[in-house]
Amino acid sequence: MNPFEKVIKTLETYKPALTKRSDHDKFWEDTLQKARKKELNEKLIELNYPIKQIKAYQLTYHGFDQTPIHAFYIVPSNHEGKLPCLIFFHGYGGDKHSIANYMQWLIQGYAVIAIDCRGQGKSGDYSTYSSGVTGSWVTKGILDKEEYYYRKVYIDGVRAIDFAYTRPEIDINRIGVIGSSMGGGIALAVTALDKRPNLVIANMPNMCDIPLAIEQKTEGSLTLIEDFLHRFPEHIDRVYSNMTYFDNLNLSEDINCLTKITIGLKDTICPPKPIFGVYNRIKSEKLINIYPFTGHDLHIADHVDKTICFINENL
Repeated sequence: MNPFEKVIKTLETYKPALTKRSDHDKFWEDTLQKARKKELNEKLIELNYPIKQIKAYQLTYHGFDQTPIHAFYIVPSNHEGKLPCLIFFHGYGGDKHSIANYMQWLIQGYAVIAIDCRGQGKSGDYSTYSSGVTGSWVTKGILDKEEYYYRKVYIDGVRAIDFAYTRPEIDINRIGVIGSSMGGGIALAVTALDKRPNLVIANMPNMCDIPLAIEQKTEGSLTLIEDFLHRFPEHIDRVYSNMTYFDNLNLSEDINCLTKITIGLKDTICPPKPIFGVYNRIKSEKLINIYPFTGHDLHIADHVDKTICFINENL
């Protein structure tokens, strides 16, 4: 047994206790009900994109608090019948990139919804925050779970599924959710909160076993929470309590769709042990891809091919 096999054997047995507060489920039930009372107000503007085999649209829809969430909606131009749909979330501080990035899916007959998360890319953020606004998104509203940034981001993701359900060309029984890093964390949370997707792919996801991740990581967005608590140590207990509502550890057991997670054992941004803690709590059908010499990147020769095969076989 090589050293990495020993590490993996240890990680496979790591099953941390949940940290859910007594009102965790009610908090999310009330949040979802509040969001769905609002109109989606979706708008599509067709784009003159140079690849003629597709139709591309600028999509906006109202997220948690009527913030217009910007996205691409892209479909093959000459399709017959209903289309399976893939919903993509990007990494922290990123955006949805170019339409061309999604061609590997479009040429196979998938519809694509690619999101700019609120406050990032082209999406604004209409919310007001009474704390944490001088740091970055991960600390916005961190002293109040009702205000917290990720409460809104997770619901914005659920609303993307709401949009998919409005489209007559989409097969609502064939929806997949995909993300990497922050996007992977969002993808897991969205499929925990919403039972409609058929599969989720989370590559090096964040927001997993958050206290342990803060302890283990040496870079990345959660270090900004450390910086906040360094400045305001009187709020440690309050922050850690609030974060339990957004920790995928406490959401994981509500995921009921096929789940695929990818980790790098050298990852210092989204360390492997917290992700394994979430993975080991997921009760639905699942698999995990482990890359022993990979950090926080997906520059791996066969990763894209494996993802294509997985989606084609299961969606």
